[in-house]
Amino acid sequence: MMNNSMFQPTWISPPGETILDILSDREISPECLADNIGYDLDGIKALFNGSHEINEHLAHKLAEAIGPDADFWLTREQQYREDVSRIYRKTSKTEDSWLADLPIKSMQAFGWISNSESKSKKVIDCLDYFGIPDISAWKDISAQFSKETRFRTSQTFDQEIGATAAWVRFGESKASKTSCKPWDRNQLLSSLETIRALTHIPEPALFIPELQSILNDSGVVLVISKTPDGCPASGMAKFVSADKALIMLSFRYLSDDHFWFSLFHEIGHLVLHGRKSTFVEGEGFECTKEEKEANEFAALTLIPTGFRESMRAHSADYRSILKFSKSVGIAPGIVVGQMQHERILKSGHMNKLKVRYSWSTI
Repeated sequence: MMNNSMFQPTWISPPGETILDILSDREISPECLADNIGYDLDGIKALFNGSHEINEHLAHKLAEAIGPDADFWLTREQQYREDVSRIYRKTSKTEDSWLADLPIKSMQAFGWISNSESKSKKVIDCLDYFGIPDISAWKDISAQFSKETRFRTSQTFDQEIGATAAWVRFGESKASKTSCKPWDRNQLLSSLETIRALTHIPEPALFIPELQSILNDSGVVLVISKTPDGCPASGMAKFVSADKALIMLSFRYLSDDHFWFSLFHEIGHLVLHGRKSTFVEGEGFECTKEEKEANEFAALTLIPTGFRESMRAHSADYRSILKFSKSVGIAPGIVVGQMQHERILKSGHMNKLKVRYSWSTI
């Protein structure tokens, strides 16, 4: 059980918020309270937002006007001032360095942490976001994360780890709050044809809910999220518990061929590699044996071996590709993407057959 005396909130709430709650419950207007305690409207606003401190004289005035007693208001004021001093303070060099390795602006823009401009508040928000007690714990977590996700060393190595870890953390948080059936590998494999059929639907707003429902029946939570600045990921797969898997996709290239290949790539990790690790796909990651196996799984799921042997013969023009994609049972843009990957088509050739997405429709 948590020791309440050790609890330290990561937010601050001035006594004025408590006053407003009491006024609302008792249907008392701020003007009426101002009259009762001898304040003008500017003074009462300052009391509400915490810029006016509650001293012993004011505490007795409040107790007479709205209760409960003066000690309550003095204690409430003291707690507020202590929280302000703890949260809004000068940060250390270590803390500043840690913040520099995290995509703070993106995390704030996405609503993952508060929009505070205070560095010390950002530190507290990020510790809370990652669920760690202090920055020293981050060193162990980031080292293990880097090892699992096979980052290549680069000049932006630390920033990429921080940004990718933040993105993955968002997915883990969403998955923990999403209900689904227990993990069932066979169910997932049997649903692949149903998922392939969704490639014909061009609108993400239509196919994503259906896709999430199909995956949920197999014990997989699908989370769609933009990546923060510095995160090179297209997709990610991992088990968040013994009976729940997570797939994250970022729609990084906003085209149907990349999206569906990334999806089946991540499915490949789950069915081939199980609970081994956290698998992240994208630029900046080593191409391991597992990544090659997931690539092959995705390629052969989208266009099985029998069809792949005749891809070159159907690459002459739009009509041939459309006819071929219909026989395979997938969207023509995916066929074009695979033909380009196999260098049957030049990069960019026949791109008109690809479906382009925008975040406004996702």
